[in-house]
Parts: sequence; C-alpha cells; structure tokens
Amino acid sequence: MIIAIPSKGRAGQVKTQKLLTCAVVYVPQLEVESYRSAGTQNVVGVPNDIHGITATRNWILKNCNDRHVVMIDDDVKSQGFFKLFTRKSRQKKMSEMDWLAEFQKLFLVTEDLNYRIWGVSTDGALRAVYPYKPFSFRSYITASCMGLINDGDLLFDESFKVKEDYEINLRCIKEDGGVVCARYLYWANSHWHDEGGCKEYRTQEMERDAIRQLKTMYPGMIRTAKRENSEWTISIV
Repeated sequence: MIIAIPSKGRAGQVKTQKLLTCAVVYVPQLEVESYRSAGTQNVVGVPNDIHGITATRNWILKNCNDRHVVMIDDDVKSQGFFKLFTRKSRQKKMSEMDWLAEFQKLFLVTEDLNYRIWGVSTDGALRAVYPYKPFSFRSYITASCMGLINDGDLLFDESFKVKEDYEINLRCIKEDGGVVCARYLYWANSHWHDEGGCKEYRTQEMERDAIRQLKTMYPGMIRTAKRENSEWTISIV
C-alpha cells in the first residue's frame, strides 16, 4: 500500500505529511528541491510535461507499482471519527497507525465486494459521518481521501480538468455496482483557503462545465448540491 499526496506550489505547507509521515509526496520535477529544502520527506518528481491534477493522478497510478493506492490531499485541516453511543463526540486525533490500519481494512472490504474504490467523508459536514450506518455503497467519494485498486485499468478521465474524482466515482458505481464509503471516518481539508495546488487554475466556469459533462455522461445519477465551504459539489441520486 502506498499513500500518495499530489502537491504543487506548497513547499513547506504539506500539512498531511505531518500526520502520515510514510506518505510519498508527488510534485512537479521543477519543484522537487524546493520541497526537500522546506523539509518535506519522500518527495518524488512528476515530469514537467504532466499538467493538471487529473494527469498527475494517472501518472502516479502508472508509476507507483502498488496495487493499493491511497490518494489523499496535502492540506488536511481536521480528521477523525465519531464514537458510537455518544452525541456527536468527535475524536480529532487519530494516529498514523490508526489511519493505516483503517486504510488496510477498507481495501479488504473493497476487494471482497469486487469494487475498486473506497473513500471517507470529506465535506466537513457532521451529518455525513454516521457510525450507526458505517458503510454506504452508493455515495459520492472524493480523491481528498480515496483508495483505489490499481489494477492497471482504473484511471481518471483526463477530459476532466476538475471533478475527475466524481467521474471515477460515478463510473465505478455504474460498472461495478457500488463503491465503499466509510461513514464512520472523516477527513476535511482547507482546499480554497490555501494558496497553490488546484486553486491556481480552477475557475467557477470550469467547475460548472465539469458538472454539465457529468450529467451528460451519467444521466439521472447525480444532482448539484451546494454545501458549506464547497459551492460546486454533487449528490448521488
């Protein structure tokens, strides 16, 4: 299993590696030395002719030589789980070993169901984390924290400059019958609040175009749903 963190323009700001110290950070080749000089460990350079997050994700899948790949964002803000039999009691300090153990379990569940991806709640909404029903098999999951069975065939659709994780989510639901969404865990990120990363090129029009394309490709499967801190999201119908 490999924990892969794509990053760009955030030397010295890879918050996620402070928690997941074993993670490999994939950055443009031109930025490798700046990341290393800033103290980032396990840095791998992505060729400079690979542009955008979607192509970067595919380059990682093609070159990491691991069957189990966890794709995770570099800007974690909060993370943890809800305990049963408590009123929304949030445990915010899961350790690296805790997360690695959960990732391994989720890969086992995913393989047993003959599915290809899993994810955890990443929208930051308390209502999305629900330990009384710990799994959902028809739900949206994002590459902010996504596990993929890297079988050589499962790749992101590079016609999507954004919303590439939503597309692969919908594709796996359609082709495999479902995905594994772990509702007892949550992983929230800073996203638009931090400089660098996808923020450098994402626009509202790009987000709208991607949603229109998703609705065309997967008719009747999604609807737009505005959420706190995330204007351009979708819900599975």
